[in-house]
Amino acid sequence: MVSDNEALRLRRLVFYAKDIDQINAALLAFVKKSNAQSVVVIDQEGHMVARQGFRQAGSDPSTLAALVAGSFASTRQVAKQLGESDFRVMSHQGPQQSIHITLLGTRTLQVAVFSSQIKPGMIQVLCGELAKQLEALLDSAANRAPSVDDPSTKLGDKFTSEMKNQLDNLFGDL
Repeated sequence: MVSDNEALRLRRLVFYAKDIDQINAALLAFVKKSNAQSVVVIDQEGHMVARQGFRQAGSDPSTLAALVAGSFASTRQVAKQLGESDFRVMSHQGPQQSIHITLLGTRTLQVAVFSSQIKPGMIQVLCGELAKQLEALLDSAANRAPSVDDPSTKLGDKFTSEMKNQLDNLFGDL
């Protein structure tokens, strides 16, 4: 029997440059419309898919993504204790900053960070609209057959040697 996590790994989403461009365009439009400080799309393991908006002082986006994923996993267990399969939306309000988290499909999260001066109802509506857009984009990526002829899926001929040189420059000869 394959666990849920193993099943997800077997069905990994593959994003092409076009997908990320479309996701980033939707995120940027959301930031402009909502006045959110930032919005990110992450998988449930906490890996960043895309982000828009400015970085909060003292906040590392990768750390935030990992913590949000852990928080959402914990909340999923609370939902199961209450007889629900999931809670699709989480919101945390602080005196200065608030965060709104939405489950997209079964494995991706949309995380919006905004000033507590913005009305939560407005953010909820706008996050709902964004979630519909992102779910359509993610469904399209998930249902697309991989294309061996798509030039955006191929690495350059010199990728391996260029990557090795970059790593050598970064770490030296270990």
